[in-house]
Amino acid sequence: MADISISGTGTPYKTGAYTVESNDKNTISMTGYFQLLAAQLQNQDMNNPMDNSELMAQMTQMAMVQSMTSMTDALKTSTAVTTQTYAASLVGQEVTMAQTKKNSYGQEIPYDVKYAKVEWVNFTSGDPTIKLEGDDKEYSLAHLVGMGKVPNPYAEDDEEEGGDEVPKEDEDGSGENDTDPHGVGVTAM
Repeated sequence: MADISISGTGTPYKTGAYTVESNDKNTISMTGYFQLLAAQLQNQDMNNPMDNSELMAQMTQMAMVQSMTSMTDALKTSTAVTTQTYAASLVGQEVTMAQTKKNSYGQEIPYDVKYAKVEWVNFTSGDPTIKLEGDDKEYSLAHLVGMGKVPNPYAEDDEEEGGDEVPKEDEDGSGENDTDPHGVGVTAM
């Protein structure tokens, strides 16, 4: 009997993402661009020379790409410095930190909060992580709920609706509630 193998037995709903890494084969520097342009001008057909407007458009596009790359790098650096400065300012401050647990998909979901002072901040792992007093875990800055004792946004309400409602006094101050047993308002004449 022959061995039969089936390929593609994984889930058809699994998605993937591919990000192209920049390398020498898929990027060009300004120097490389000018070398390419010089070679193009040297080898052009003398009877059909390159159009000046096309040349200027290419140079403008290359300059814009270089400017956008520089601006993106500067923005990333500025964001990193701002994040590190903010994280460092938390040392010694009382904070509210989200407690998380992993769900069945491996994602961390918040379920409670912890109130504590920030002992130190670690910058060596890329994004700053926060160490709280009396806790061995390092928390991501994304788990910070707020400064001080912020009310727990993850607490579940245990009270049932309508259980302990206090009836309001009527407008004339008599203390009698002008409603029938079914909650419908009654007007006195």
